[in-house]
Amino acid sequence: MNLFERQITIDERATALTYQTSTISVGLSGLISKNYQLPLRQHLHLILIMAAQQIHLIDRLLHLHDRSNRISIIHRVFIGQARMIAGLWPQFHEKGSLDFFSDKQLEYAQYSGILSDEEIDYPRHTLLWEFGEEIAKSTNQIKNHRIIMLTLETYRYSYIDNSDMLYFIRG
Repeated sequence: MNLFERQITIDERATALTYQTSTISVGLSGLISKNYQLPLRQHLHLILIMAAQQIHLIDRLLHLHDRSNRISIIHRVFIGQARMIAGLWPQFHEKGSLDFFSDKQLEYAQYSGILSDEEIDYPRHTLLWEFGEEIAKSTNQIKNHRIIMLTLETYRYSYIDNSDMLYFIRG
């Protein structure tokens, strides 16, 4: 069964998107954590950052493709993700997760575009590039372009270039 088929209500769409962010956050952070032998605390921090990044990316995509349902969906994704984090790691209680996600939304709002209009290999100062830089910084690999590009391409493949995802986002 395709996760992005059959979801028709706002709650079902938000649940599917929450599941999507969790799956990508855990998978990508696990890969980075394994490759760079990060301690558990750093790995958990990566999962939080990646979830926050994807929530913001989903919000931007909803803003472009489904403005009428954007606020309802993103609110439920925020709450669902915060509860999921709190359920897995009680030290990240729901309120703390919501505050973290809200703070990240404000930080990411300063980047004007998701991707650069120009087709260049290193689209600096775009949202996806900044996400990659933040993950590299969180792994103590500040100038590691491999991590930056892995993050950029994972998010791009999972959201921007994924026709199923964009069809789902459009409602």
